[in-house]
Amino acid sequence: MAKKKKPRRNNPQPPRPPVQPATAPSTASTDTVRLPSTLKQALKADYSQMLRIRNVQWLIVLGAVVGALLLGYYLSAVFVPLLVAMAVAYILDPLVQRLVKRGIKRSRAVLLIFIAFLAVGAAAGTWFMASVVSDVQSLSTQARGVWDDLRSNQAEWVASWNEMAPESMKLDEKEDTFSQAGQYIVDSLFPTESQVEPAEATQARAEMAAARAELLASFQAADKSSDLALQAGEIGEANVKLMDKDGDGSVSTDEWFIAFGATPAKADARTVSGAASRATSSVMNLVGTGLLGLLTLLMFVVLVPIYTWYFMVGWDKVIAKGREFLPGSHRPRIERILREIDAMLKAFFRGRIVIVFIITVLTTGMYLAFGVKYAVLLGLLGGLGILIPYAAMVLSWVPAMIVMGIDPETGVAAIIAMSVCFHAIQALEQFVLAPKLLGDAVELHAVTILVGVFVMASLFGLFGALLAVPLTAIAKTLGREFLLPYFRSLASEKPKAAAEP
Repeated sequence: MAKKKKPRRNNPQPPRPPVQPATAPSTASTDTVRLPSTLKQALKADYSQMLRIRNVQWLIVLGAVVGALLLGYYLSAVFVPLLVAMAVAYILDPLVQRLVKRGIKRSRAVLLIFIAFLAVGAAAGTWFMASVVSDVQSLSTQARGVWDDLRSNQAEWVASWNEMAPESMKLDEKEDTFSQAGQYIVDSLFPTESQVEPAEATQARAEMAAARAELLASFQAADKSSDLALQAGEIGEANVKLMDKDGDGSVSTDEWFIAFGATPAKADARTVSGAASRATSSVMNLVGTGLLGLLTLLMFVVLVPIYTWYFMVGWDKVIAKGREFLPGSHRPRIERILREIDAMLKAFFRGRIVIVFIITVLTTGMYLAFGVKYAVLLGLLGGLGILIPYAAMVLSWVPAMIVMGIDPETGVAAIIAMSVCFHAIQALEQFVLAPKLLGDAVELHAVTILVGVFVMASLFGLFGALLAVPLTAIAKTLGREFLLPYFRSLASEKPKAAAEP
């Protein structure tokens, strides 16, 4: 019996994917923006390794510091109160720590310090306002007395003036010179329209005045009753109906002028001169600037205590939170550097307080010696003014000269001597006390401090002047810690041997 052949099994082949018919390109692919391959690689690259490079990290930190300084310069109105509050909290933190060590909670310790400062400020403000009101009343009384004295002795003043003045500028002793001077000022600032109009308008005004004069003469000739109104019996009923504009049955002088083509007479009103307009604009700009400065000052006065409160209450938390962000591998070194900077800054602020105290005492004593009114207030402003460039001159020296100038018993020699002594005290602070005390405190040379202050003030204005010495000290510490070892390592390298010919 024949064997049945088994069917031969072929190896199964994987099914081929069906061939898709060619289709037109979709609109989505044509609308997609294709990026260059280099930009794709840059976007997909892993930068974690590069960010671990120390030099790159320091460049990022340096860029952040420079960016913060530039931002603070352009937004100084916002950051200056914040910096002042931070500095106040930093200065008062040792006092808060002492109260905390005695068992007082930190918030209560800060509240006690605030109450003490508010009490002192309220007492000083009350004394200052009472003194200002009293002095303003005294000045007003003195000014009134001087004016009355000038009016009563007008003949003597005019006679003295006529003895020195040329013939064309002599005054009439019989006339009221002060009234003439006031009228001259009024005419200069607010002249009449006829005084400032062009020549053509002046001629037209003169012709119109002549025409009105002729018409007025004819009006008076027709006015038999002399009541400044023409009736129907004087010029006829038809003429009255033609000229009567207000319907009262008579013709007035203005209606008479209009009927014959002349305008009624108008008062020669006053206008504003160009000098008065410019002066008014300057005064308005000055007032606007003053109001803006006053608003900024009020914001400063309001914001600084608020910022200071939050900084003082949470200072320990701020320090602890900042320590969490220090890199772990460099934390001991960074903490040591920060402790050095903290010691320098505390010494700097202590030196500043000592300098302010010395300058306040010297300036107040100098004002008392010359008999200047408000010597204590002006001396305090002179001492506090050294914290801001040129503020002492504006807040202390200029008011002192004004107060001495309006005092009839003070001579010019006394004002000059006071000015010399004031600038000598300021020079003592700039060239002796500040370099000596602050230089020793922050371990900076006097020339380094002066150059740092000038550079920061010229670059960043008031914002830079407030931070000049602390930033210079910080820069010196960081340079000594990071840059100086690098340059020393370069200097210690031995020179390479010269190649043989």
